[in-house]
Amino acid sequence: MKVVFKFIGLIGTVSFFLVFVLFIYVGSGGEIPPTAQEYVIYFQTVLASFLTSNWFFVVFVAGWFGVCYGLGKESGWQNLAKRYRKNNDRELEENFRIGSGYIGKIRHNGILKVAANNRGLYLRVLFPFKFGHNNLFIPWQEISAVTLESGLFSENTPRFLKSMTKPFSKTEYLNIQLNEFPKQRLTIRSTEQLLSCIPKNLRDRAE
Repeated sequence: MKVVFKFIGLIGTVSFFLVFVLFIYVGSGGEIPPTAQEYVIYFQTVLASFLTSNWFFVVFVAGWFGVCYGLGKESGWQNLAKRYRKNNDRELEENFRIGSGYIGKIRHNGILKVAANNRGLYLRVLFPFKFGHNNLFIPWQEISAVTLESGLFSENTPRFLKSMTKPFSKTEYLNIQLNEFPKQRLTIRSTEQLLSCIPKNLRDRAE
């Protein structure tokens, strides 16, 4: 099935690219053969028909769910959910704060919701991105270390660049290491409420 979707996506990309190139060529004063003109007109007709049909809505929704699920799998969130899935966190509803961070290699910019209490750390994402991202509850005893970092960087950012930009960063993030998932990156924005809930043995490493 993945091969089929990739093949369909490839055909669509090539078709769109060809039409785009032809538009640029015609706009620059070039002339194209009648066959190519017919192709452009046909593509415009099909595209306009698709955008105004119910199929566009179906494809958009399916694509949205597919992307959300794929990001949840790629980031490692679904793997974490196998152990830390939390179905109900209403008791902490007022404590959740929207922030940013990295889950695996995927940056969650402004869609990550975080809360904490004396039992552990709670993570979830905003509703539109929920598919493939079950709510998580990670007990403090499952966390091996918490370190503080100025700025949010990808794993591929050179060290010298991090050193240069850290003094200018006003936002601090917590790098959280898990006992059961030592290779899983979990970096979330630090807040006073979150820091106050971190156990002393872990907090000493974060400060």
